[in-house]
Amino acid sequence: MSGYPYRTLFVWIAALALIWLALCSPWPEEWNAVGAALVVFLAIAGLVVATRRIRARREATQHVPEALDRALGSLPHDIKRHTPLILAASDAIGPLADIFGDTPVRITDAAIWVRCDEPTQLMHLADTLKRWRDGQGPDAVAVLIAADRLDSESSLAASLRRWRSAISGANRAIGYALPVCAAIYAEEAHQAPDVCPWFGFSGGTPSQDESLPTLVALRATEYIRLAGPPDRQLRAHRAALLDTLARWTSDVVLPALGDEQRGSPSIRVAALGVTLVEGCPAPNSLVGRFITQSTGLTLAATQGRRQSYPLPDALLRGMAPQAARHALPRALAHAFVWLALGFCATAAASAWQNRALVERIVADMGRYKAITPAQDAARVDALKAVKHDRDELEHYASSGVPPRLGLGFYSGASLLAPLNTLIAGYQPPQPPPSTIELNSLSLFRTNSAVLNPGSNRVLVGALDMIKAHPDKRVLVAGHTDSVGNPDSNLKLSEARAASVRNWLADASGIPLSHFATQGYGDTRPKAPNDTEAGRAANRRVEITLVPDCRDTRGDSNSHPPTGQPACAFQ
Repeated sequence: MSGYPYRTLFVWIAALALIWLALCSPWPEEWNAVGAALVVFLAIAGLVVATRRIRARREATQHVPEALDRALGSLPHDIKRHTPLILAASDAIGPLADIFGDTPVRITDAAIWVRCDEPTQLMHLADTLKRWRDGQGPDAVAVLIAADRLDSESSLAASLRRWRSAISGANRAIGYALPVCAAIYAEEAHQAPDVCPWFGFSGGTPSQDESLPTLVALRATEYIRLAGPPDRQLRAHRAALLDTLARWTSDVVLPALGDEQRGSPSIRVAALGVTLVEGCPAPNSLVGRFITQSTGLTLAATQGRRQSYPLPDALLRGMAPQAARHALPRALAHAFVWLALGFCATAAASAWQNRALVERIVADMGRYKAITPAQDAARVDALKAVKHDRDELEHYASSGVPPRLGLGFYSGASLLAPLNTLIAGYQPPQPPPSTIELNSLSLFRTNSAVLNPGSNRVLVGALDMIKAHPDKRVLVAGHTDSVGNPDSNLKLSEARAASVRNWLADASGIPLSHFATQGYGDTRPKAPNDTEAGRAANRRVEITLVPDCRDTRGDSNSHPPTGQPACAFQ
């Protein structure tokens, strides 16, 4: 794999996100559904963008690998790796048309040169060439500048800024920083006895004491010294032009290439050279005006034959070739990073949900413990929540802990035993007495059905029992001993039962229809009437709670069907 698998990585990230939302997310189901839809949308959008970029790259650069295959078809296959591959970059007024003609590729003894006329194509070309060489990308970018064709410093700065940005984009596309070679051409009018060599540095940046003008001056001096007497004057004139060209390059070109304050990233120039070619100098060009300002001499416009611009093969000698960089290891590393991030997100969600689980169960247990046994209804409701927590933990123990609570953070196992102990310790309250027996002497005077003053203290217990069971009806029954006339005793028991009923209804606010009275007279003795103690036990009022047997399926005010008693009081 030579190209970076962006689409595969998008699918991998989307799969991790969907798995996390489905199995580990602490969010509600509605939020998870929205998140899943957003993940799918972003993944599709990423695939569409990546596919379009791949198609644009192929359409823009397909002719380059085809031209390379045609040019290198008869050569060994390994020449693609062992021969330096250089991207030659220049704008519309640069020397590319003179160097390449109509072909996109030129092969020299030193390198394979690939033409790039537009900054927007550089990234696609670099990526295409890396794929063509099976992971080994271009070895360098050569920025070619024809000094005599430039007449605006702002245009030069704008052009170099675009190329800086394009080189940075190419670096991101292929995964490493491309070395940059800057080649500066100027034209000379006099026909020299030999071809002008390149003057500059290669393979590194010179120190402050060895700036480009200093290096060019030293080597130009040696260049003049090695010439014979007939050619020394011509070489001296050439050396003067080279010195001026080097100073112009140092003052104008290098700051524009490396200035970070102009809105685009800087680049490191690993090789730089200046040379002269036979042609027609332009006095009004940037370099022509610089020569006039620096020397006071005015260049005369000339006409003549222009020599073909040479490729800067000599500047490549100090630049090491690039090693093959396959995209698969980098893609696997990125996939592992996303997997690690997914694991961290899963662990964080698991820890958070385990904490919420423990807090909820502890809160339910504390709520149950805080309710007194007297509040049995609220206690039963709290016990239901505790039992639900117990059932949930038992399900996890038998079926396995879900992923959202796993990863070593599960803390519910230690709470199962306290929950079982708490549930087993619940004791329902004692059932209330179904009957309260009151001594008639504590309520009434002899042969009287009027309640004594202060008798309400005796009836309070019965009143509390009635209020605690509003769903039951109340039967108030009166009893007497056998002394006296039986009919009188019967009427007296009925009157006493009615007095107690009226008091209870007034004190509780319960309608009289909720009560029933019955007088038994002396017909149901508890003890023999032949002793004073027995007769005292028989003089009593009994208050009994009985189920409400009325049919409540219809209207609350409706009467029971004919033939069915509302309640049976015996």
